[in-house]
Amino acid sequence: MKKYYQFCRLFLLFLTSVTYGQMTSADFLKTDGTVLRNQNGLGDTITLRGTNLGAWLSMEYWMGPVGKGSLNRSQWVASASSTYSGTNVQNVFDRDLNSRWSSGAAQLPDESQYFMVDMQEQVLFNRISFEARGYTGDYPRGYRIEVSDDQLNWEEVTSGTGTSEDIFVQLPNIYHKRYVKIVQTGTANSNFWSIAEFNLFMEDDYTVRNSLYDRFGADMADTILDSFQEAWITSSDLDNIQSMGMNMVRVPFYWMEIMYNDGTIKPHGFDQLDWVINECNDRNMYVILDLHGAPGGINGFITSGQAVINNYWTDQNSQNMTIDIWKAIATRYKDNPTVAMYDLLNEPLSSDQSNYPIHQFYNDLYNEVRQIDPDHTISIGAFPGFSFVVAPQHYGWTNVVYQVHHYNEDKTNWTSQDGFIDAVLLDVANHMHNWNVPVLAGEFNLWNFPDLWQKYISGLNALNASWSNWAYKVKRIDNPVENWGYYDGYPGEIPDIHYDTAEVISQKWSQYVTPNFRENTNHINNISPLTQATISVAPIGMNIWIKGNNLKYLSSEGNDNPMTCIKTEQNAWEVFKVVDAGNGKIALLGSNDKYVNAGDGTGSMYCNADAIGETEKFTFIQLGENKFALKSNVGFYLSSENGVNPVISNRQTIGGWELFTWGDATENTVSKTTEFEIYPNPASNEVSVIVENAEKNYNLKVYDTTSRLIVALNKVKDKVDIDVSSFSSGLYFFHLTNSNEKFIKKIFIN
Repeated sequence: MKKYYQFCRLFLLFLTSVTYGQMTSADFLKTDGTVLRNQNGLGDTITLRGTNLGAWLSMEYWMGPVGKGSLNRSQWVASASSTYSGTNVQNVFDRDLNSRWSSGAAQLPDESQYFMVDMQEQVLFNRISFEARGYTGDYPRGYRIEVSDDQLNWEEVTSGTGTSEDIFVQLPNIYHKRYVKIVQTGTANSNFWSIAEFNLFMEDDYTVRNSLYDRFGADMADTILDSFQEAWITSSDLDNIQSMGMNMVRVPFYWMEIMYNDGTIKPHGFDQLDWVINECNDRNMYVILDLHGAPGGINGFITSGQAVINNYWTDQNSQNMTIDIWKAIATRYKDNPTVAMYDLLNEPLSSDQSNYPIHQFYNDLYNEVRQIDPDHTISIGAFPGFSFVVAPQHYGWTNVVYQVHHYNEDKTNWTSQDGFIDAVLLDVANHMHNWNVPVLAGEFNLWNFPDLWQKYISGLNALNASWSNWAYKVKRIDNPVENWGYYDGYPGEIPDIHYDTAEVISQKWSQYVTPNFRENTNHINNISPLTQATISVAPIGMNIWIKGNNLKYLSSEGNDNPMTCIKTEQNAWEVFKVVDAGNGKIALLGSNDKYVNAGDGTGSMYCNADAIGETEKFTFIQLGENKFALKSNVGFYLSSENGVNPVISNRQTIGGWELFTWGDATENTVSKTTEFEIYPNPASNEVSVIVENAEKNYNLKVYDTTSRLIVALNKVKDKVDIDVSSFSSGLYFFHLTNSNEKFIKKIFIN
């Protein structure tokens, strides 16, 4: 039945491969400067806003309940301090719990009894088991586990007390060692020490799949994995994502999903990718294909499929296998408009950076793909940062997006996260506009700070940068809350892939459908509105004021005086009209009917030009919260000079003095006498929020001490009453903000 189902699905995919449902060639994306456009780069600006289908085709151990992979023991050699007649040390590797090794002596606490395994090479493991099973009472009353590379220098890993026949020990770290020794440290006068089965386990993708291969063979193992994959992401999940307003999914897949260990492409290796591409096609959603882990190990991170090992950079066979994967992908999808881009490798970290730097790796794969597919956008990972890659001009790359991943592990520190957001948005803006490329924030998490999620994503939206959070779905719920998934908290069983039958493993995995998870409603409600933001454009036609980061106004200073950023009040010279200068550029018209002139970057700026020429054109770079920068047409950024010197356009990057805020000058947004009050404090039933002398509406948000958003109101101007009778007792923070001002007050609810 399973094979029949796969045949029907493949036949359906074949029938639909000629016409792409709702997606047509008009939807094909290419880059145009700092943005993506449809119609092969000539149409409308498209920003991709979506999520990662993590743990689906790339099985990160902490996200998906896939079990732990046992290592292949076929070459292992065991030895012991003594062996009871009729038992054999090699019996511990025969997958038979009815055969055993036994010490043949009562258990003594003198540490003279040991059992040792030589794996013949260094292997990775983070879990160990030694089971006596039916040999009742023959478990060690005490044990110490040691590891070594040479049998001379031993490292103690952990110790414990045996309480049952089957002992499973989760180790404190991941170990890459050749030898494991268990020393018996307890006392049992009437029991030998017996081991029926000895196993080492690792929970990375590579080991889990190979553990299944060892038991069932590669093809049968993949069929069993289908039961997990067909439950973890379904058409209903794609409906959920679409209902959040998202137009894209990033699909991480591990190399073993597509390729056998011998380097040949699996005949069924594209089943899941074909399925998700066709399903997304029907929903007008794009797909980013992300090779999340490659042969040989790509960075040593367990989250990339193979912990510790990072041999890709020195192993030609691994490199050739990866090239073959991308050749197969490019051949299969080269004309498919639903595929937004090829994400060549997730988070590469070269172990041989001097001889094989990350940017050279990308160039090698770029050239291989381009020979087959000249049209699809290619993602270049700026990992760990932009300094590890080069601008596209270095190699002559075209139609490329640069991808960043943003995680600040100071997870409970609001101030740290807030500053981090400011820094990374500037970094993105600088590279977008200095390298003239789009940027994708392919992964990120802002933990349990709903307001900072909004700030970060709004900043990306303002830049017209694309984004996909990590991730859609995860098995665990963290305490404190970390918001890893829109769905989380699976309560069901995790299969024992070493002992469970294929049928039992499949049955357990088939229960991992999203309705069995918890819906993270607050997180969904916080992010969904951010997917609806319109494409960011400059405020063409508006009369605006401009402030430097010294909180002083930019002034034209009339016709003949150098422009300054020193004014404390907004008057006529501090008002500029934003004029369309063509090709995405703007000009600033002062109240003197003259245009701002950037000059050549060597002298002060003036507002004295009668017409818009090249030096009067600027790129208006928005960064959210009405923050922006101005880049002149000669390639330099405008600097306020902190108000000490006249303004000048000579900076190569956006920093503090190159960052400005703007507001609608017709609304006179500044109110020096605005007052914000809350009463009563403490409160129990109702709170009144009073804003006096406000000349512009404010947004009001209320957070509890965990940064959970409790109330969000727009267009607050005079007075608003809030029912707090249902609030839990505790401290709350009231944030009142508009484009120019921000107030924060604390109140206690009884």
